[in-house]
Amino acid sequence: MKAHFGKFALIVVAGSLALGGCATTGSVKRAQARADQAFVEGQKGQADAARAQGTAEAAGTAAQHAQGTADAAGSAAQGAGAAAQQAQATANAAQANGEQITALSTRLHRLEAAEWRRKHPKKAHHKHHPKKPPVQTSEGQARFHQ
Repeated sequence: MKAHFGKFALIVVAGSLALGGCATTGSVKRAQARADQAFVEGQKGQADAARAQGTAEAAGTAAQHAQGTADAAGSAAQGAGAAAQQAQATANAAQANGEQITALSTRLHRLEAAEWRRKHPKKAHHKHHPKKPPVQTSEGQARFHQ
């Protein structure tokens, strides 16, 4: 970079000589001072550019890291979504099983009740029959039913 500023200073001096025709010592010194000042400013610009390049590289590295983190988060979210779908499917299956168990339990209860009713029929209501007359024995005494 120094070579570029040195050439620039030489061009400035040569240009001043060409425009002025004859250069005085003062004008050459002023041109040299301006060239030196331009060189110092150029070095400052070069240092600023180097710092900016370092900052840009650090930002690029941070962006790559952030992208990696985002990719990992996306993968984790997909895994969580798959796990949630599986849990939902399991919950649906459990609910279906619960409903089936309830239906079977109700059916079993009805069958057990029907079986109990079959084995335990309703007792017939007793009708009031008129009392039978006592049976006469050969001895002539009445004998009652026992």
